[in-house]
Amino acid sequence: MVQIEIERTISAPAARIWEVVASADRLPQWYARSDRVEVLEGSGLGRRQRISSSWKGQDSEVDQVITAFEPDRLLEWRHESERLGGIPAPRFALETVVRIKLEADGPDSTRVVMESRQRPADPDKELQMRGNSEYLAKMFETSLERLEMLVTKG
Repeated sequence: MVQIEIERTISAPAARIWEVVASADRLPQWYARSDRVEVLEGSGLGRRQRISSSWKGQDSEVDQVITAFEPDRLLEWRHESERLGGIPAPRFALETVVRIKLEADGPDSTRVVMESRQRPADPDKELQMRGNSEYLAKMFETSLERLEMLVTKG
């Protein structure tokens, strides 16, 4: 298992952060791996969405399904399929899950934890995935910085 966990305490109540985090339409405003998002079906738990962005210079699309949706507390999605340059991406992970946890840290402060868990397809892929961990961690840090700006500065 390859795991990345980044956290940040944001001076805003969990409900205000949840409004941004839980909205598919707002993902491109804060999530560094999303330039565009399209809701494929549903809302809340079970919602299917497609995020589009660039991954190391190539067009990237990831189809996701929301696997946990607990208002003001937890949002989690699992990758269902990934494409690079319009074709199926090489399969590095058997499973990729991203989790965003919100924990009250006082009346107007929230600890936000972003976590990625990936189950590598094989030992060689695991080495490559671990090599990308620093890049992904930086993207999570950027995401939390953007999220903080959105909820504290409007």
